[in-house]
Amino acid sequence: MRQRTVNVMGRERSFHLSVPQGTAVALPVVVALHGKGDNGHDFLAGTGLHRARAIVATPTGVGLAWAPAPYAQTSLEEDVACVRAIIDDLRSTFPTTKTFVAGFSNGGGLAVHLALSDLELDGVATVAAAVRATPRQIAAGDALDYLNIHGTFDDVVPFHGEQRSPYSGAEDDTTFGAPDVVAAFARRNEGRARAELIRVEGMGHAWPTGMPAARRGVDATEAVLDFFGVDY
Repeated sequence: MRQRTVNVMGRERSFHLSVPQGTAVALPVVVALHGKGDNGHDFLAGTGLHRARAIVATPTGVGLAWAPAPYAQTSLEEDVACVRAIIDDLRSTFPTTKTFVAGFSNGGGLAVHLALSDLELDGVATVAAAVRATPRQIAAGDALDYLNIHGTFDDVVPFHGEQRSPYSGAEDDTTFGAPDVVAAFARRNEGRARAELIRVEGMGHAWPTGMPAARRGVDATEAVLDFFGVDY
């Protein structure tokens, strides 16, 4: 695990990086986005994504948060540019194959917005994502594989969405429910790509992996990497 930086709109942005040892073949790239209050180092280690047979990058959000949440210290334009710069850096440094994005909670919300950008992505996966992109915006994009993992007892980012105004500090702040987000991707994909929902009964706001995964019946890290076709 090592740290690298990229310059984005005049600001140094850092990310942690995991690259499998002892291989000279081209590998997939996975950019994974932490939730509010977390950081790239802890997210990479805590999810176990560092064990993937992939080049895994976990950036740290400014103020430990990501746009477009109202509490973010960055614009959506800057955070999209940050991920773009990281992907460009990795592609110019290593032999790579496909490129994927994963995100948890606040980071999952940004991951969905990345699916609406012009980044050349091969798939997106989110866990307990606070999705602020509207179903109409999502459905208007090009076909793209999408996986959504969400617990039915999530009291931080409710499974069926939530109108957060005015207590979030924004005039109009809505997170959209997991079924609506997946249905929007299904309309967008029209059978040309996958749109899958893993509904985890009784799970709260979590990315279950390792020992906790046994109680939940799903290991989010394994499920995400399997969806991407990445060995773990």
